[in-house]
Amino acid sequence: MSEYVPPSNVISRTGAGVVGGIAGGVVLGIILQIMGFMPQFASLVGHDTTGWAWIAQLTVAAVAGAVFGILAGRAVSHQLVSAGGIGLVYGVLLGVLFVLAVLPLAHGDTPFRLDDKAMRGIGAFALFGVIVGVIYAIAGPRRRYYDYENRRPIFGYITPAGRRRRRRAGND
Repeated sequence: MSEYVPPSNVISRTGAGVVGGIAGGVVLGIILQIMGFMPQFASLVGHDTTGWAWIAQLTVAAVAGAVFGILAGRAVSHQLVSAGGIGLVYGVLLGVLFVLAVLPLAHGDTPFRLDDKAMRGIGAFALFGVIVGVIYAIAGPRRRYYDYENRRPIFGYITPAGRRRRRRAGND
């Protein structure tokens, strides 16, 4: 008899979120490097070099991806459009938190100052969220159906209940 095994493993959702977070973090880091936000990321760890800024930024991206996997992992199930939409909302919220509050406070600036640079930063985080959502939908845990009689996964459909008959060689 086949049973459905839901993708509710928190560890696998977290891992897929970290993969999406690092992939989105590379793109986000390039955009933030061009826009000049990296010194603020370096000040998060008490340094001022670009190398420390990248380490801090990729760490934040990996943690943000893990949180995405934990919070939104059940809602995203290999559906790219919904994953992108949920990621967009998540990225905008994360951008508002970081660009308007955390980074200005870490760098010693005035928080919640909404100007053109802040809007571009929030847009970069929105793109980060979309990338995290799409990568999570591709790499995240899949719904699997198992045939417990033969101990092998059957993807896609539930097998009919009951025993399967196998033909033996020579029994025609």
